[in-house]
Amino acid sequence: MFNEVHTMNSQALNAQTLLLITKPSLQATALLQHLKSSLSINGKLHNIQRSLEDVVGNVVVLFDMVEADKKLINYWQDNLGRKHNSIKLLLLNTPEEYQFRDIENWPHINGVFYMSEEEPRVVEGIRGVMAGECYFSQKLASYLINHSGNYRFNNVESSLLTHREKEILNKLRIGASNIEIAQSLFISENTVKTHLYNLFKKISVKNRTQAVSWANDNLRR
Repeated sequence: MFNEVHTMNSQALNAQTLLLITKPSLQATALLQHLKSSLSINGKLHNIQRSLEDVVGNVVVLFDMVEADKKLINYWQDNLGRKHNSIKLLLLNTPEEYQFRDIENWPHINGVFYMSEEEPRVVEGIRGVMAGECYFSQKLASYLINHSGNYRFNNVESSLLTHREKEILNKLRIGASNIEIAQSLFISENTVKTHLYNLFKKISVKNRTQAVSWANDNLRR
């Protein structure tokens, strides 16, 4: 059973592609090769100064913030916002002073790696995102938990969900526990559990991981 689950997880990871958006250099090429080897994933480098055409399949975008000025950031936020929801965006080399409200403006955001982040943590973080998780600091996660109302659904099934169920799913998507959800929405933990039970039935999932995966496929900014 363990081998079957491990094989399924490996197949899911291998079905994804890593796209490193940065300024082409020997260092960037070396980083991409290291990530491809460590994660056993296909990957390619894209020049941050060039537009990105249609994205095919499930793509994990690693965007190098150290190479982006304000104009480029605005361009890429708009560009990526037009792409399909199969994109998972990760910010790399993010300045420590970069504001949470600015991070929230990025579409498909699934993780933030700061400039101080060690390379092994980056690899593990990307691996987690590929598996359906998010990678945020505790403070950033807390901020997003309380400011995630701007996520919107674009799926027919979502019309079956109540406003409260959508709020809870948004918070579940960024890693909030039942207690954190209850505190942020001013409801009891038992009420959260009831909403989760009803939510899981409506979107035909069995657990939190599957619910997060469904949300990543069906939520857009």
